[in-house]
Amino acid sequence: MTSPQRIDLSAPSISVPLFVYEPKGAAQANLIILPALGVPARFYSKLAEAAANAGFRAVLVEQRGHGESPIRPSRRYNWGFKEAVSDDLPAVIEWVRERDQTIPLYLSGHSLGGHYAAMIAGLRPEAADGIILIACASPYIEAYAGRTKLSLRFLHLAIPAAAVALGVYPGDRIGFGGREARGVMADWLSLSKTNRYGGRGLPKDIDERIADYHGALLVLKMARDPFAPEAGVRAVVDKFTSARIAEKKLTETDIGDHADHFRWAKTPLATVREILAFHEDVKMSRFEA
Repeated sequence: MTSPQRIDLSAPSISVPLFVYEPKGAAQANLIILPALGVPARFYSKLAEAAANAGFRAVLVEQRGHGESPIRPSRRYNWGFKEAVSDDLPAVIEWVRERDQTIPLYLSGHSLGGHYAAMIAGLRPEAADGIILIACASPYIEAYAGRTKLSLRFLHLAIPAAAVALGVYPGDRIGFGGREARGVMADWLSLSKTNRYGGRGLPKDIDERIADYHGALLVLKMARDPFAPEAGVRAVVDKFTSARIAEKKLTETDIGDHADHFRWAKTPLATVREILAFHEDVKMSRFEA
């Protein structure tokens, strides 16, 4: 396995651990990888290694409160979507750009990480040369039915109750997400109720800004993903009314394993092939422009 370089990046209010996987030759593009809710960055080490082998400089970003982040959520330490999209990620993007401004930068995110990438597309449309959403679906309750909808209704009650009683969201005990900051889950809950991006301290028109995003968007879906069904994925993708969109549904045959919400990251070659094809299309579009 390729050994990544560990960087502790100084963001406005916290140190953000990065794990940088360099290709053997010159990097043809930068690929920033944002984790899902409750998932440590190193879960995506095989994805980052495969991307580096394909010629990308892959940068895994540790989200606050998980993995090797220096803090954990508590009554005292709280944060929401704002800290990710206004503080941490702009600092990460600036650091990656400074490494090499001559090659494209792609911002990719899995699940919650995809939502952060989508919000960056609206708030900072020039920050990346392309946005990549992987198994990313809105938790909008009206996009679901049956047991999943019942589970969301339970979370609508459990999240605010846990915030009052514990000061954090105990996802590790509930079985959805990890131990999360109550602010993150309050913003997630608002998204689940309204299907609109936002959060305390964020602009209220992020969705309108996303609609004005004219950049490139790659949407990777998994064929058997109960956490990201088609209706939930569409609730995100349909926000990008002006983007150049490429979509691909990966099957078990493509992946060589279960095409579900998490297993794709353990056998990531099919995902990397799609990202590489997306990169070639972005380069071609630049040339034609």
